[in-house]
Amino acid sequence: MLPNIWIFDTYSILLLIGVVAALFVYKLYAKKINLPADYINTIEIIGIISILIGLGSAILFQSIYDAFNHAFDIGSMTFYGGLIGGAIAFLLLYKFYVKKKYPAVVFNVAVLAIAPASIAIAHGIRVGCFCAGCCHGIETDSWLGVKFPDLPNPVYPTQLFEAFFLFILFAVLFIVAIKKQTKYSMVIYLYSYGVWRFLIEFIRGDERGFILLNLAPSQWISILAVILATILLIIFIKKDKIKEP
Repeated sequence: MLPNIWIFDTYSILLLIGVVAALFVYKLYAKKINLPADYINTIEIIGIISILIGLGSAILFQSIYDAFNHAFDIGSMTFYGGLIGGAIAFLLLYKFYVKKKYPAVVFNVAVLAIAPASIAIAHGIRVGCFCAGCCHGIETDSWLGVKFPDLPNPVYPTQLFEAFFLFILFAVLFIVAIKKQTKYSMVIYLYSYGVWRFLIEFIRGDERGFILLNLAPSQWISILAVILATILLIIFIKKDKIKEP
């Protein structure tokens, strides 16, 4: 494992690389569909602000959960907590600032179509958990197993499994965004990641506790993600039917 590179922890380095990659993907898409340069810069700025808020939210969500389980770990965070906090911050900033400044730009095309791809690539690059040896899977004697220094036996490298899945999901979402510029990208993302995260939690081996029906917190959030995807799908279909001549 490689928890540190020189004086920097690998987790933070990969997190930063993921953020840069997400912004690069958005800029590439925005230029492809000929969005105004000042609009692109504005989106990048509020994107960075939202990411910072999301990091705080990720730590806060994890801290609240740890408090209920009487096990506080300074600096630990959860992806879903960051995604929820960051998404809310971005939508609020967009509604009360960007939308008023650029009323003619269509949000679904300019942002919603590519946002899932940016999220997926940033999340996929964030494999600092593997380098640190946390968020691993259950013990296994499979050839897929990886031996972490602090563990007695090989375990499934669920961090790498998730990264591999996210890179594939990114490729699909990016192609859909470029070819279709469709708001349905978000539906694809929520369904895909929600189902994936729900299933992979069954082979997670690190102790995170369980709640109702012996499901982990991330599994319940995954269920909510799938429900949200279904709601969005119904709303989008209805709106598209209304627009039809």
